[in-house]
Amino acid sequence: MRLRSLTVLLILLFLGCRQREVTSEGSIEAFFSAQEGIEWVIEREIEAAERSVDAAVYTFTSRPLAQALVDAAKRGVKVRVILDPASAGGEYSKAEYLVKNNIDVRVEKGAGIMHHKFVLIDDSVTITGSFNWTASAETQNDENILLIKGFDKIYRSYASEFGRLWRASRIWSPLPEKEALLSADDIRRLRRHIGENVIISGLVVRVGYSERSNTYFLDFSEKRDDFTVVIFSSVADKFERAGINIFDYEGKAVEVSGELIDHPEYGLEIILEDASSIEVKGN
Repeated sequence: MRLRSLTVLLILLFLGCRQREVTSEGSIEAFFSAQEGIEWVIEREIEAAERSVDAAVYTFTSRPLAQALVDAAKRGVKVRVILDPASAGGEYSKAEYLVKNNIDVRVEKGAGIMHHKFVLIDDSVTITGSFNWTASAETQNDENILLIKGFDKIYRSYASEFGRLWRASRIWSPLPEKEALLSADDIRRLRRHIGENVIISGLVVRVGYSERSNTYFLDFSEKRDDFTVVIFSSVADKFERAGINIFDYEGKAVEVSGELIDHPEYGLEIILEDASSIEVKGN
């Protein structure tokens, strides 16, 4: 009966063009991004949280909402966030900011995307709809949310789904804590990690050598401006002392670790600092 009552309320809410309905079980309000906006509503409810905030959001780049969660956690509110794994690692994602501020962030381990956009507050408030926690959702898109207070059975349904996701999720950690494993053939992806410490796997197609400078060049492609590993004289001596012939890397599959740089003339490079930074993975 409660679900039926909620359905009737939703019909009245939209057909009657009313923003708020109240019954003995609780209240429902509809908000639209193109009208009064949405972000401020979610922020207001998080700021009022006293015990818990559980959010499952596909894309999260909103600074105000991230700050609201951090402030809530500092007040002693238990904050948990579930994100889609691909979105969590995005350039503008707030996942890292949340983790650095001691908020538990997880990502679903399943094959599909985690496409929910809902938040549960203090065992009584449910906010759900199409709204991703992004600036574009607030200012460009046509989005909606329902703010549901009370309606315990509805809240419990969402809480059950959040619990299922939480159990099926893994802890998310920022990429710098674990170097990215990249393919030497994927130049477009490599360029997104310039300036980062990475691990690159690939086949060494050619080992070049400059006798004048005693420098080795491990090329992973026939193209001149693709990925190359550079071993300068000082590090080449370490290979020699370890009994490693650098030319033997030619034709071998290897993993190389170090900082990925973009040389203005020669392209993407890792300059090896030590012989331990390269490892043969197969023949």
